[in-house]
Amino acid sequence: MEQGSPVLMKALLAAIFVLIALMALIAFYPGFQQLPLTDKEVTISGTLVSEDRDPGTIYILALYPVVLQKIREVETEVQPYASRHVVAYTTISAPGSYSIRVPKPGEYFLYAWKDTNGDGGIDHEDYLEPAGWYRTDDYLLPTSVDVTDGNDVSGIDLTLLAPTPYPDEELSVSRGSGGGTLKTIKGYPVLQLRGTDEERAYAQGYLVGPQIRDWVEYVLIEYYARSPSLYENDLLPFIRDNFSANDPYIPVADAMIQGMRDSETSMRIDVLKRDITRDDILAINALYCMVHLRDAILNEEKGEPGSPMCSNAVVWGNLTRNDELSGGLIHGKNMDGENDLRKVTVNTLLIVATEPEEGSGKMRVVGIDWPGFYGTYNAMNEEGLILVTHSVGYGPNFSATDLLEYSTLYMETLQHCRTIPEAEAYWMSRDMTRTGGWNTAVSVPYKTDPNETPSVTFESDSYGMAVRRPGDVPPTGIPAILTTNSFYTYNARPDAEATADGGPGSILPTHYRYIAMNDTLNRFINEGRSIGTPEMIEILRAASNSTSYSGATEYSYIGYPDTMSFAVAREDLERKILDASYAEYTAFSFEEVFQ
Repeated sequence: MEQGSPVLMKALLAAIFVLIALMALIAFYPGFQQLPLTDKEVTISGTLVSEDRDPGTIYILALYPVVLQKIREVETEVQPYASRHVVAYTTISAPGSYSIRVPKPGEYFLYAWKDTNGDGGIDHEDYLEPAGWYRTDDYLLPTSVDVTDGNDVSGIDLTLLAPTPYPDEELSVSRGSGGGTLKTIKGYPVLQLRGTDEERAYAQGYLVGPQIRDWVEYVLIEYYARSPSLYENDLLPFIRDNFSANDPYIPVADAMIQGMRDSETSMRIDVLKRDITRDDILAINALYCMVHLRDAILNEEKGEPGSPMCSNAVVWGNLTRNDELSGGLIHGKNMDGENDLRKVTVNTLLIVATEPEEGSGKMRVVGIDWPGFYGTYNAMNEEGLILVTHSVGYGPNFSATDLLEYSTLYMETLQHCRTIPEAEAYWMSRDMTRTGGWNTAVSVPYKTDPNETPSVTFESDSYGMAVRRPGDVPPTGIPAILTTNSFYTYNARPDAEATADGGPGSILPTHYRYIAMNDTLNRFINEGRSIGTPEMIEILRAASNSTSYSGATEYSYIGYPDTMSFAVAREDLERKILDASYAEYTAFSFEEVFQ
């Protein structure tokens, strides 16, 4: 026995060496990591195409059909191919033929990306790594591959795509007496626009044309419309026929298209097999009405991909008497739900500094927006008036022909109004029909006139509006107001009984984000804490991580109208933090972004 021990030890060491070598080989070539063969296994095969020329291992994952949020979560994992949501995967070294074995018949999503930096993860910052999934010609979000009959399936082709990031260099263009500049300030792209509506639109098209094109194809059509035929045959005709209040903005859209052409932007929208046109720019600026129409046509329920779900908290006065705010107003907002799989809404987040033509009487506006918008959804003007957006899940009056989207109404209001009463009067006097259900959180500087209410919520739709004031619903008795996606005061719709999810003033147990913010605010008050930026961030995080959802805040905004400043955080694509409220905030002064 003692004489045989060295032999046994050598054999054991040899076996260990072979095992280690095999494990290293598997780790180095992860494509070998297929599931064991079974008598039920099915092979899915096809061709993968990519115009990207950078080298890198291409991963192809098979997932059980899941909601898009699960795919977003898979992308955050260090090794996505090892995710619990992944049934099987394979790798190929270059575009071409592939095949992947799944363990049993069923339906599967196929998702792929090219690992150009070799870290085994999915890196979306500035579209570093092209990605794609199986989709059909008429449904552009992930579509399941059906192998329920147990037979192998071929012809499942995949295309990897990478949209165009903003350029590194500063760009400028002049147009008439106006023009624009695209630059980077503190790591954020800033688009400075000056002149008439048409001059500013031309400059935007010239400076961010590729990003406008990508926004149309990958957000407007792929993520929101989802179907090219639905977009062309139903959504665009409605915008042409029912938005007569848009008529003054047709020359603006034309100027934006001309700017794109003059900068030699590729105008081709591949999924539509045509060039981008004025209609697509008008559709961008009627985004949420288009979503309402899509849902009405498809009879889809709330919570489908692309459902906007925003949260807002405003605090001032006695609650903000601290060294930072000195009793001034702080206005926090989460922009939730516009989370396309290609990360276009995150990578193209744009600070837009708008300076109307001299002598027009219009005010300057700073918006946190996206390319292609001549309107704005979250912005402050030079008097400190803030308007930010929250969709409410009720469609517009589809019979109206004089519709105007809120993004355009916001820009008009901010250019013309200095106070909340002026903004309300403007909304009541504007000759048009507003689109669907909408909550607008409105704020002004508190210290300008401490006797006036500095923040309210406009609850509105096509049929009317109401102004909700602090204390109308909880929180009560304190200088604060919260806003999410339910009406609590307005109740004038034809279907008024169902308008407020239980009636005006009813905060239901399912209003998780509203309750989470209110509970967090009350906790601070009970602890004797004054509200400053750290506390506002915690309130926004409470909404981002509420029971209803998490991982869907693409950016967060904090406005300080008393000091004419603001802060922005976006989904962190490098550290893979899905909720922007948990990412790093960057502060700007109002004047800084015009310099």
